[in-house]
This record gives sequence, C-alpha cells and structure tokens, in this order.
Amino acid sequence: MLINKAFGEIFYGVGNIYRACFLALLISTFNSSIAFANNPKQSESTTNLENELIVSLKYALNNSSLPLIDEVTRLYETRDFDLIWSDGLQYNHKAHKLRRVIQNVRNLGLNPTDYDLNIIEYFLDTTAADPNILSKSDVTFTHAYIKLANHISTKELESNYGLNNSYGLLDDEAFLSKVLNENEKNNHQSAKYSFQVNDNPYVRLLNALEKYRSLSNDFEPIILQKRSLTIGDISHEVIKARKRLYELGDYHGKDFYNDVFDEHLALAINDFQHRHGLETDGVLGKNTVSEINKSVDSRVFQIQLNLERAKQISELQHDRYILVNIPEYKLYVIENGETVYQTRVIVGKKKNKTPLLSSEISEFVLNPYWNVPTSITRDEIIPKLLEDPDYLAKNDMKVISKIKSDNYFIEPALIDWSIIDANKAPLRIRQDPGKKNALGRIKFVFPNNYTVYLHDTPSRRLFSRNTRALSHGCVRVENPIEFAEVLLSKSTTWTNEDLHYFAKRKKTKTIKLDKAIPIHITYMTAWVNDQGILNFRPDIYKRNSHLASTLYNASH
Repeated sequence: MLINKAFGEIFYGVGNIYRACFLALLISTFNSSIAFANNPKQSESTTNLENELIVSLKYALNNSSLPLIDEVTRLYETRDFDLIWSDGLQYNHKAHKLRRVIQNVRNLGLNPTDYDLNIIEYFLDTTAADPNILSKSDVTFTHAYIKLANHISTKELESNYGLNNSYGLLDDEAFLSKVLNENEKNNHQSAKYSFQVNDNPYVRLLNALEKYRSLSNDFEPIILQKRSLTIGDISHEVIKARKRLYELGDYHGKDFYNDVFDEHLALAINDFQHRHGLETDGVLGKNTVSEINKSVDSRVFQIQLNLERAKQISELQHDRYILVNIPEYKLYVIENGETVYQTRVIVGKKKNKTPLLSSEISEFVLNPYWNVPTSITRDEIIPKLLEDPDYLAKNDMKVISKIKSDNYFIEPALIDWSIIDANKAPLRIRQDPGKKNALGRIKFVFPNNYTVYLHDTPSRRLFSRNTRALSHGCVRVENPIEFAEVLLSKSTTWTNEDLHYFAKRKKTKTIKLDKAIPIHITYMTAWVNDQGILNFRPDIYKRNSHLASTLYNASH
C-alpha cells in the first residue's frame, strides 16, 4: 500500500538521533493536502471534517499515555513500517477487537483508561473515513496494545506468544484472541482463565471472582427475631442460613430444611466468621448475619477492587519479603512464594492510619529508647502532666533539650506545661528502655517518610481483640522476638543465642541484618490465602471508595 510505505518513510526519515521524538511528530504533523490533493472541490467541502480530524489528533497527543518509544519503534521496524490496525483506507477487525479487549480489562483488575480507551474509541468513531488519520492513529493503537500486553504478560505468555520476540504475536492475533476469548457463542465473556498460569494471589482472586459471579443474588436475607441464634434454637432463619452458607461454600450438609440449629451449622458459621475476620463463636449474631446478607454484587465489586492490589503483590520479584495486610491485622514472611511465618499485629487507628508503603528492614533495635512524637506529646503527654506532675517519672520518661549537638536533661518541674507549645519548644520527651517502654523490647527499623516502624508493645492483652486498629500509626507485632528469629534465620553473623542474650540486657543494642529484607504494607480487603480460602475484611480506613473512584471513576 502506498500509504503504508509513506507511513514508513515518515517514520524512518526522522533519523536515528531524533527517533525518540517520532511519535509526537507523527501525530502532531498534519498535512491535509495528502488526503485531498487530487480533489480540490472535495477539499473545500470537507473543511469542517479536516478541522475535526485535526482536533482529534491534538486530543490524542495531549491526552494519551504515549510514549513507549523503543517498543513501538521496534515493532514497526520488524514490519517494514506497514500499518497494523488498518489497510490505509479503513480500520481492520483487529482494531475493533483491541477496543473490546480494553473495555474488558477491568475483569483483570486493570483500568481501561490506562490504555487510551477513550482515545481509541474516538478514533474508531470519528476518523475511519480519512486515510491520513488512519496512518497516524496507528501509533496510538499500537502503544495501547504493547502497554496492555506487557501489563498482563506472564512467562508463559512471553514464551508462547512472543511478547519479547519482536511482538510477533500481532501476526496471528493469538494474544488478542486469548484475552478476548472471542467466538460466536462466548462474545460476552472475558478471558478470566487466560492468565492463570501461576499460582499467585492475583490468579487465586481471579478464580474467586469467577465463582462469585456465578452465585445468585436472589436469596432470602436472614432476619433475627432475637439477639442471636445458637445450638438448640429452632427458627426458620436457620434454614436460610444453611442454604446461604452452602452457596458460599461454608456449609457442606444437604439437610437444608432442618430448622434446628445444630453443631454442623455452628461449624459452618465458625468457618464463615474466620474468613470474614469476625469473632469465631459459631453463633448467628448481628455482625455475622450482616456479613452473610451482603449481596453478591457488593462482594464481586469488592473482589474487583482488590484485584489491582493482588496484582501488585503478585508482581513482587523478591525471594524473601515481609507483607503486612492492614485490614487483616496480620504480618507474613514470604519465601519463594510460600508463607513461612505469620503473626498478629496492631495497626493505626482511623485517625492515625498506618500508611501503605514499601521499604527494606536493614536492622532492628533491642531495648530501644522511645522518642515521643510531637503530636503525642502535645495531645496526650502534656494533658496528663497537667493532671499529674509526676507522670513522666512514673513512666520512665525524661525531658531533653538539644543545644547544638548536645542533649541536656531538664527537670519537668521547671517547665510551665500549661503554656508550653510542643510544636515550637526546643525540647522532646524520651522514654527509657524497660517494661514500661511503649516500643517494648524491640523495634524494626526501615526508611520511610512517615516515621513508622514495627515494634513490640507492653500492652499484650490488646492482641486478643478481634479488631486491632489501635495504634498511633506504627505496627505492633504480637511475637516480635520470634519474628526477629525468622529475620536472622539466614544470617551468618548473628544467632538466636545472640538475640536472646542482648534482649535480656537492659542496654540498647542494634542488630544489623546481613541482607536487607523488603517490607510491603498493603491493604487487602479481599484475598485468597495459600489454602485457597477466600477472605473478606471490613474497609476500616474507607480506602475502597477512594480506589473505586481512581479505577472506575465511581463509588459503590
């Protein structure tokens, strides 16, 4: 095709030095005479169309996510600069198939706008009649295609469909067909199975999404006539519970019309409670009923929101790392994709949210001092001092003023705490190591912009609570010494004996790890664990609505 070769000349003629700028030049350089040179009268009659097309090109340039320059360049070079998404006169079926694929990527936890869906739809709907625009818009389609292919590619797809082999998959359309799973009978389906080639959190959650989409929303909600139902109670609501828990996979009996609350139902309720983060008492109470009555649509939406989070975890490349899931109140150590250690944690209150972050733990401190944050000094310590002047002494705390590089201890009685401004005063409060220290026996240090860390706590009883959003933002670890042992298990420098020896002493000791261990603090309210059990948790920080707005420009 003449237009195809002209496209190649435009592309190649930019030159090696300026090749990186070709995308912008290609889209922004618009010569209307190419399309209408052979028909001046047609040119006069189509002035408005030309203006509209020029606007569309500028819109694409200004709003698309271009460029993946090297990848796009390499692809066109391997094709001798032939057009991919049209024959130079009209868009081909691959262009329309790409649009349908991008429209369905939400099912994979991806955002269609990341792949220029609006731009592609605009081109398909407004520019199909103009050959000049077809050649230039080809780049937009190609960029979206390559970005999508890379985002959902896996090793199996790379080997089978050539993602890293000059993108040869375009020639046989295997990739697009696999994503869309397109045929006459299944045009409405998305390819949920296309990327389930590794047993990772993302794949497991995709499987759960498929299951929940098959569930019926048409079920009778449970309505308690009294505070709760337990073993021995007789009620029609027991029948409803059996049926619903069977559909959800928690109840395995077949006696659906048995209205007597028995041990089998109690065990099913216990399992349901466990995977929803509820108190596991086997009793059909208010909170449990509320979770059972959640609609299928709301659960599907919750799973979809968490696909993006699961995808990020699945893409982690570490052989060994620490994962803290805030809504679950759990910490995990993962090695080669398997959980080797887990323990309960306490996270930040709603007003002191634990931040989402990624960092590395390079050391931990035994018998640490606690430098009280200014906000805690202002909001908690000073009010207590005004009530009890001996509060600092009773809690092993001291007032320190720093002058140049030297620290000076100040007697608390010499300070008028009623007028002190903790934000401006050149002093701070520090708590000595010991049984009363808020950090307990150990803290785990990692660089971050929020001044948070993992640490022990003297308030052990709080770990028995089911809901543990109780801290000022740091993460308290239930079994910190055990956790430290796991971190040292690969060390050639430190032993468990060293750890326990220094922990028993009252002196502060820093233990540097042989190799820093990545830590990721995440926020999963729906996930499938290593045993294949689907879990849900309440959105304690109300982050799901924010994520929904980001991904879908909507709330649920």
